[in-house]
Amino acid sequence: MKKVTFAFSIIAIALFGCLSFTKDKEEKTTSNKDEGGFAVVELYTSEGCSSCPSADKLLGQIKENYKDKKVYVLAYHVDYWNRLGWKDMFSDHRFSERQSAYANNFKNSSVYTPQAIVNGKDQMVGSAAGELNGSIKKYLGKSESLELSGSVKSSSDKLVELNYIIDAKAKNKDLVVNLVQKSVSTHVKSGENGGRTLAHVNVVRYYMVVNINDVNQNVKIDLPNGMKKQDFDVISFVQEKNKGAILGVNEVEL
Repeated sequence: MKKVTFAFSIIAIALFGCLSFTKDKEEKTTSNKDEGGFAVVELYTSEGCSSCPSADKLLGQIKENYKDKKVYVLAYHVDYWNRLGWKDMFSDHRFSERQSAYANNFKNSSVYTPQAIVNGKDQMVGSAAGELNGSIKKYLGKSESLELSGSVKSSSDKLVELNYIIDAKAKNKDLVVNLVQKSVSTHVKSGENGGRTLAHVNVVRYYMVVNINDVNQNVKIDLPNGMKKQDFDVISFVQEKNKGAILGVNEVEL
């Protein structure tokens, strides 16, 4: 685990909520109407951190091991490692701010990588397999979640438009929308991981937070240049303000 001192920014970035889902490739519509709990796993990681590849690998194992369960994994690449020898092309300062907000909530003295957060409530070192699996199983055993369904209104390799139908109880909470690249690898040329080829899953490439003021929400997402829509899924969740608990989650396959 690498600790990096990082000034906490005052951030109003919206909270991420999670929504459960079922997949329908024909209709491109998903819903969380089935019973049972869910787990949203956020991994804060960096290609510049030598402790992170083991956590990245674990995230991939979790995605595979729980593929038939309502478990959703997201890799948020932070940017505070970029000054230390390697600039992570997937990093975004907003992800560092998001992690910083969680650190404030958890009363942590600093941020670090790799860090895993489950449902906005539990935190642990991102490579701690036993603790992370235990947290996932705990939340899968719960049954309460806000209802969320998502559908693709239109899509191309450049732009995707989605429609969400959200539980009325989610009003004034945050809808956190994440475009995730399902798999990607990078050959790192310098820094702590210099010379290594790193494999990643569900890397967040587009991120937005929408205040929920209506049960019907439309969202437009620009896809990265040169990519195919089949390379991506959209994982969205409902979250209490100020990076609180995740209350429902939804995944849409493009």
